[in-house]
Amino acid sequence: MSADAEGPEPWEEQLLRAGPLTSQQLSLFLDKWGISKDVEQTFCRELRFAPEEIIRCLSSISGLSGSPVRAARAARDARSRRGEELRQMKGYLKRSWAKTIQELAEIEGVNQQEGIETPEIPVQESPVRDPSQSGQQQVRAGANLEGHSMARPAHMASGDEVTALMKARQWEKPEQWTMTVQHWVGIVDACAETPQYKSAMEQKKTVNMHDLCRLFVKPWSEGTGCSLAVLMSREVVCNAQLMVSHCWGEDVSETKESLLQHAVRHELPETMPLWSCVFSNYQPEDGVGPKLEHQLALEPFASVIRNPSLKAANGGHGMVALHTTTDDLYSRLWCVHEVERATVEDDVALTASMSQKYIDLMAGRVEQFLELGATLNDCFRAAGVQVQTAKARKNDEEKLVKLILQQEEGFDGLDEVVERFRREQLPAVIFEKLIGKGLIEFKSASESARANLAVVFAACQMHGGGQLEHATNPEVRERIRLALRQGNEFCDDKLRWQDLEVIDLEDLKLGHIFRLGVRTLAEDITQLRQNTKLTLALAGEGLGAKGCKTLFEAMAQLKQITKLSLTLERNKLGAEGGKAVSEGIAQLKQITKLSLTLGDNDLGADGGKAVSEGIAHLKQITDLSLDLAGNDLGVDGGKAVSEGIAQLKQITDLSLDLTNNNLGAEGGKAVSEGIAQLKQITDLSLDLSLNSLGDEGGQAVFEGIAQLKQIIKLSLTLAGTDLCDEGGKAVSEGIAQLKQITDLSLDLAGNDLGVDGGKAVSEGIAQLKQITDLSLDLSLNGLGDEGGKAVSEGIAQLKQITKLSLSLEDSDLGADGGKAVSEGIAQLKQITDLSLDLSLNRLGDKGGQAVFEAIAQLKQITDLSLILEGNGLSAEGGKAVSEGIAQLRQITNFSLEL
Repeated sequence: MSADAEGPEPWEEQLLRAGPLTSQQLSLFLDKWGISKDVEQTFCRELRFAPEEIIRCLSSISGLSGSPVRAARAARDARSRRGEELRQMKGYLKRSWAKTIQELAEIEGVNQQEGIETPEIPVQESPVRDPSQSGQQQVRAGANLEGHSMARPAHMASGDEVTALMKARQWEKPEQWTMTVQHWVGIVDACAETPQYKSAMEQKKTVNMHDLCRLFVKPWSEGTGCSLAVLMSREVVCNAQLMVSHCWGEDVSETKESLLQHAVRHELPETMPLWSCVFSNYQPEDGVGPKLEHQLALEPFASVIRNPSLKAANGGHGMVALHTTTDDLYSRLWCVHEVERATVEDDVALTASMSQKYIDLMAGRVEQFLELGATLNDCFRAAGVQVQTAKARKNDEEKLVKLILQQEEGFDGLDEVVERFRREQLPAVIFEKLIGKGLIEFKSASESARANLAVVFAACQMHGGGQLEHATNPEVRERIRLALRQGNEFCDDKLRWQDLEVIDLEDLKLGHIFRLGVRTLAEDITQLRQNTKLTLALAGEGLGAKGCKTLFEAMAQLKQITKLSLTLERNKLGAEGGKAVSEGIAQLKQITKLSLTLGDNDLGADGGKAVSEGIAHLKQITDLSLDLAGNDLGVDGGKAVSEGIAQLKQITDLSLDLTNNNLGAEGGKAVSEGIAQLKQITDLSLDLSLNSLGDEGGQAVFEGIAQLKQIIKLSLTLAGTDLCDEGGKAVSEGIAQLKQITDLSLDLAGNDLGVDGGKAVSEGIAQLKQITDLSLDLSLNGLGDEGGKAVSEGIAQLKQITKLSLSLEDSDLGADGGKAVSEGIAQLKQITDLSLDLSLNRLGDKGGQAVFEAIAQLKQITDLSLILEGNGLSAEGGKAVSEGIAQLRQITNFSLEL
């Protein structure tokens, strides 16, 4: 044990800091303190011990070496008290359940026997509730909360909306019991907003998947015959591309964090279909949908894990095992079995994703063991790598136990597979600590750890630059080498972390490293032929056409690149430079994600055409961001861009900036016709501002966008395009057809819409019943008070909105218009994030007071930004502001401009 100036840290504090221990970890802890084997055996009979119980038991032993009999008596007392608590809970549950059944029979005429027979065992991977995961508070929470009505998540089908196709899918196709990542998160978020969830959190301090199933999954799906996954996806039938493995006893918020981290790390789209047992299986057992036996007979897990859609070659993402601190994933035999099966399936990626709390806990334990002089094996035990899968068993897994015992290697073979997987998936920070202490060689670390910059850096500091040959990420190798580029050889004594800080830890931003001229830069790029991802930032470097040609001749050699980001704005490329870009880009056939910024380069129509033709060759691309702003493309350039983009049929994410290019109505129409052919698009960002589209061009834009039936997220900027009132009406008609949109950003500032145009736009947006995130800019449009009222009426109908940004700057609203807008916003009871700009609208004190009276009603707001400058508010108006703000006690982020 380490000691500081004040003496050694008390063992009790060390234990409390370590958190709950497994039997192996506890055994190691006791062994380090010289506790006898007899006492060890007494304490290690249970799988887990809370630190407080261990301290209480050990404290009964004089000097930590007293009578084993006393220790055994203390441990036995702990277990007997636990049993007595469980017996009390059982009695309470019986009384509470009987009372509930009696009340239901009296109120609803439900037969008491039917209520008692409602099964508690969820389908396949839904284990019987383990008493160790609950406690008396959980029982009381359940007794008090069951039967309460609650709002269903957005987009979830009701019983009346269930179709024959949906029911048939639940009976026959386990691999199609899927929902999107967005649906999964939406359900969890909807649950978290309910009084039932909040009450359970208040009483238990955590909500797990058992609770979610009991409080939400069963009530929402009961009587429909469809699981929540099918209710969310409705008649959109997709095979699973990701399987989520979890153990049911884990904290819901940590589970969500782990899943989202995995999605971000692997760049999974929100629309990707996943399979998660709690939501995918039909849980109620009510006789309406398939029963437990029927679903088990379909072998859901086997159907999913063996399905071709899960394989990497087919665009699948395999299986992810989610880890949290509140329950051990491998205490469930189903989870262990899933990991073992996934390892033997060809081309099925198997990964782990851990909540930050879980990573911190593991890293803390390993660090504590290192301080005590632990061996490598000890540290792996502290990190939970070693398992005994024979103990990982619940009451619903008897058949699975028999299956494993029939296998040649049985549970020992299962242990080996799981330990190998857990070691490979250990967080990189643990390998960094072990390498730094010299306990493990860098080449023996996991493949993912050897791709981590901090781990490679630690290895090079410990053992020299020769360790780079074992690094599995080419970019990491180059970052460290480039940080030491002053000499021709790797100089270990010069390796400092601050040298690496100039190199972005996510992307290799060469433009920030090299200042040696274009020729040298091109030569350095050719050294990165094995890279798959490259970011090059050279804005305003004065490359010119010649420098651009040299650069792209080098880049054309990067045949492994799949993700490329180039920032080349303000480089005086001209038409010739545009052609050089085209020729280089066209050779990178394997690119799937491209971000290309060429703003303000005097490309003209010919340069724009060349760039578009080059991009049209990228048949693998699914994500494109193209910035051609300020290049004087004209009508011909606009048509060329349209023709090039129209060939990218596989695009799902497109960001296109054509600001200030003199497109006119004809050019705007051409661009719209090209985009309309991209039927797979789900996320579109289009900026056509400052292009004098007029009402005709505006109408063409919205007719094109209206054809994109898959789109769920749209950002459209048409500021300063001379739409006028007729263009506003065209906007309304186009927007109204996008029923599936959930996220909309619409900038129509400075278009002289007037009252009629503003009213038309508002009426169109009011029809988007699925929208939850809206950003609307109608500034400088002369709406007047009547236009303000129209905006109010439209927004008030969007009851499901949670995030709203509304800008009505300099709209001549007056006090009445400001009051109308505020009253409309006050009806958005789901909103948590509001940004409102009413500056320069002559609101006066009356209007200011109306604004804050309305906002004071939004008790759920946590983020608020208000801009009210230039409205002639007096001291009285300022008082109204203060009183309104004082009522918003739940706000965590607040910004106010008067």
